[in-house]
Amino acid sequence: MGGALPWGDMSGLSSYRDQFPVLAERTYLISASLGPLSRRSRRLAEEHLDLWQRLGPEELWFDHGLPRLQLCRESFARLIGADAAEVAIVPSVSVAMSSISTCLDFQARPKVVLSEMDFPTNHYVWRAQEKAGAKLDVVASPDKIRIEADDVVARIDEQTAAVNVNRVLFESSWIMDLPPIVAAAHAHGSVVVVDDFHGSGIVPLNVHETGVDLLVSGALKWLCGGQGLAFLYCRRDLIGEMEPRVVGWFGTQDPFDFDRTQLRLRNDARRFETGTYTLPQAWTAAGGLEIILEVGVDAIRARNQELTRRVIAEADGLGLEVLSPRADERRGGLVRLRIPGGRTRAEKVLHQLFEKDVVLDSRADTLRISPHFFNDEGDVERCFAELKQLL
Repeated sequence: MGGALPWGDMSGLSSYRDQFPVLAERTYLISASLGPLSRRSRRLAEEHLDLWQRLGPEELWFDHGLPRLQLCRESFARLIGADAAEVAIVPSVSVAMSSISTCLDFQARPKVVLSEMDFPTNHYVWRAQEKAGAKLDVVASPDKIRIEADDVVARIDEQTAAVNVNRVLFESSWIMDLPPIVAAAHAHGSVVVVDDFHGSGIVPLNVHETGVDLLVSGALKWLCGGQGLAFLYCRRDLIGEMEPRVVGWFGTQDPFDFDRTQLRLRNDARRFETGTYTLPQAWTAAGGLEIILEVGVDAIRARNQELTRRVIAEADGLGLEVLSPRADERRGGLVRLRIPGGRTRAEKVLHQLFEKDVVLDSRADTLRISPHFFNDEGDVERCFAELKQLL
């Protein structure tokens, strides 16, 4: 990526700590749930407010808003190795996947293959299509940490309409092996829909090289762009075949001609765009994406793995069970630790850590720790020093 820090050169990363003011006040180790606000994104948010205060809609939208949205499309495309015309801006992954699901013919091919470790919204979207004929085939995990690619491949057949893959599992941070899944799906004429909310910005990906058909993600987490703005990638030669039934005026070829007599969807991925955008988020998302592209996902990945190795070592020192992959090549951006005493105890410990200004999150009886590139070893050490006092 142009302008990114050289891979393996961590010396420049410390300069970004001041970009995230929360780090001066709290030990913030939960970018897998909410990336912190940067000074850059705050400045851009204030720029939007200033424009909104001074300008009318024509000036605000055409001179500033729509170009800012296009910048977000272009930045996300760079991040995943796509073309900007293959990227749509959507309000959430739930909306994106719902729209994708309406493009499939479940009477001809009823099966949707997914896993029990996927984020719940994936299951909800496909279950909503059961009335249209969809049948879910859910792959089980052998240990509640991983989903093996071979187990997914074994479920794909001529009845499969779509294979839903979470590239990085949100609970355990297991990285799925995409190539064999993509190859099997394409051999059977199925599309591959990747939920990459926990991969974008933290684990490198080139969608053209990998061959995935559709990918959804958002600015909220590792991209440090805030709520309310997400992305949908559709492979260019698939766009014309996708005719969503979740539509809106910004998905049409000329939204400002106000033609009510026909529906003419755009010829690029923006046919998946719907109603009026959450425009303020275009500014904050642009700031987060700019930083991630500046640093480079390779450098971010290397730094994150250094820090998550330290998290695992500290957890071993406290005798805590690690419920994430220990192998770097299989581990995404977070480490999940089981807290003795069950869900109630884990939630209590989490809130006690909040009181100590250590910010993590919990899932069931576990805590999740997710350092970003701007964190350092001192953050990890302080987290475990406080955790040790509570166990």
